[in-house]
Amino acid sequence: MEKLKFNEAVKRIIDRMVGDLIRTLQQGIKDAGIRSLEDVRAHPRRLATFSPTVEEERRRTKEFLYQNLYFSAALEPEKNDAERVIRQLFDFWMAKPESLPQSYQEKAGQDSLPRVICDYIAGMTDNFIYEQHEKYCGTT
Repeated sequence: MEKLKFNEAVKRIIDRMVGDLIRTLQQGIKDAGIRSLEDVRAHPRRLATFSPTVEEERRRTKEFLYQNLYFSAALEPEKNDAERVIRQLFDFWMAKPESLPQSYQEKAGQDSLPRVICDYIAGMTDNFIYEQHEKYCGTT
């Protein structure tokens, strides 16, 4: 039940922000007389913005998240563990890029290996990254 309430709250926040962004963008385009892509590129200010009210809500939400989640003392052990797992996997694949999936080995021929490894890790779910860590680094 709590997860359902949480998900509904997040959905409402996102819906409010997206709706506001669309309305504000439409009004900005109208007010600026934008008629073409060239007009957008030549416009001196960003057209896609939030209204002042929603921008203030976004700023307060961001501040809350930084204080209560991103830099939360209670979550510090989990954060440290996640950083350790990511660092060890990154170091492993830097030393043994042949252990990357074939498609990422091929991408490493077109882009730098560190960038390819970062992209690979960024696309992982929590469960998958811990599976990979156990497979290649021994323990989680």
